[in-house]
Amino acid sequence: MATSQSSVTSNQRIYMERMENVFLIWLNNNINENNADCNNTIKQLKRVTNNINTFTDGEECIEFIQTINNNKVYMIVSESLGKYIVRHVHDMSQVDTIFIFCNNQECHQQWATEWPKIKGVFTDIISICEALKQTTHQYEQNAISISFVASNKTLDQLDPSFMYTQILKEILLTIDFQDKHINQFIIYCREAFVENSYDL
Repeated sequence: MATSQSSVTSNQRIYMERMENVFLIWLNNNINENNADCNNTIKQLKRVTNNINTFTDGEECIEFIQTINNNKVYMIVSESLGKYIVRHVHDMSQVDTIFIFCNNQECHQQWATEWPKIKGVFTDIISICEALKQTTHQYEQNAISISFVASNKTLDQLDPSFMYTQILKEILLTIDFQDKHINQFIIYCREAFVENSYDL
């Protein structure tokens, strides 16, 4: 059961509005939102990415992953569910990276090396956050498209997506934004990041 959201379908719309390309899934059968440590962990993870989904049930987690079409999934899996869930999700194209979160690193290190998508076995959330930042940064860098234009090439022969980006940039730079527009944008940001006071 998803514990950080009341319903998967109602929150998918919000996540799509944020236009982030990565979902973070934390699967742990002991997640308790009333626990201060758990809340602190979620807050730390939200400093890396806003799209965090917590699950206590492996089957529901798998079903959720299957609904994701155009985004990558990073998973944090607790030791007790590790071997079971990795076997079921490792070959899913949506799953990009898996982090194992456990109390005994040596115990899980050996089997984790058998799965290429597992990027490490961690005993504390700070280490996971650092690895997650690096992985997310690398993914975002790989997603950035770069276009080179020869000096002798006319602009009407360029790739349409490049031209549309240039036109959009010019339009945005010429708009005279008023205070009401800025206030509307602030309201939107507050709604979009309601659960993430760090980014807000």
